[in-house]
Amino acid sequence: MAGVLQGLKVVEFTHMVAGPACGQVLGDFGAEITKVEPPQGDITRRIGPKAGDVAALYASTNRNKKAVCIDITDPAGAAKARQLALQADVVISNLDTAMLKRAGLDGASLRRDEPSLICVEITGFGQGGPAGTDGLAQAAMGLMATTGAVEGPTFRTGPSVVDVSTGVWAALGVMAALENRRVTGQGDFIQASLADVCLYMQYPHITMYGAAPEMVRRNGNHSVVSCTPKFEVADGMIQVTVLHQRHWQALCQKVGAPELADDPRFAGNDQRCDAQGLIEQLLNPLMRKRRRHEWVELLRAAKLPCGPERDYSEVTVDAELHARGMLYHLPSGDGGSLQVRMPLEFATTQRAEPQAPPPLAMTPEQG
Repeated sequence: MAGVLQGLKVVEFTHMVAGPACGQVLGDFGAEITKVEPPQGDITRRIGPKAGDVAALYASTNRNKKAVCIDITDPAGAAKARQLALQADVVISNLDTAMLKRAGLDGASLRRDEPSLICVEITGFGQGGPAGTDGLAQAAMGLMATTGAVEGPTFRTGPSVVDVSTGVWAALGVMAALENRRVTGQGDFIQASLADVCLYMQYPHITMYGAAPEMVRRNGNHSVVSCTPKFEVADGMIQVTVLHQRHWQALCQKVGAPELADDPRFAGNDQRCDAQGLIEQLLNPLMRKRRRHEWVELLRAAKLPCGPERDYSEVTVDAELHARGMLYHLPSGDGGSLQVRMPLEFATTQRAEPQAPPPLAMTPEQG
């Protein structure tokens, strides 16, 4: 399949994750992506484990692209890169903004010569701000402070959720700008930062904090608004969400502790939230009598939200995820990589057939 964005020309001046993630989303919809890399290639080609003949980190966020090698710090290379960019519909960058300006590749400079161009610049903390990373954004925007056990150190998330989310948001901005260009004929200059996206990801917490600061704090696996006990079972852990009295009564009945259903210590949502640790302590001995799949089947049959805690060793071999194509193997050279497709199902909108991440090609002048 060609994809709904077939014919859209996109040029990337990107590295690491957030910038390439934006291009990958557009490429998944069929856009023609040309990724410009320095002579040594994107740094993600050289760090982390390998997936066949390519670095796994690079493979994860650069499918459906072709790559060319241009040194934009060299005047001749900058001129070549600028020519390539001005022939595109969309230009994406997350390189150092000062470097882009010196090369004439910043959004403002490009759009002066080509007003219909859609330029996307992704930064850590906004134009003119300091360099930023996923972890630095989490630290600065409060996400890290609200993650972790009640006592002890704070934590950043394991995966780089801010990088990926920023790339997806930037791609959403491109979609909106394309529609605006269709109507008005005008391009756009889209700016996205890791810090702003990290803040947006927390908007329920931020709004609740504005209303009741004492309620929004670091509290481990406890939700701010509902009781979410995590139970020890015979072969691991499961998590349950108790939103209201019917959920609580169903849990007590199915676990075999009906006497707790009307216990005044757990009479309402606020009491259950405050007593979550005690609930886990009281019910764990009963929960250990069955395995995860048994409890999940039993509790879901009672319309009680629950699920197993799984690690990557289980998630990556999940037959249902592979059957739906959420997880798939993308061949490349002598090996290949495990990929995750976009989390959307369409009835008629076409996505592109996935292509392996590109080798680094020299421009004709360099070859």
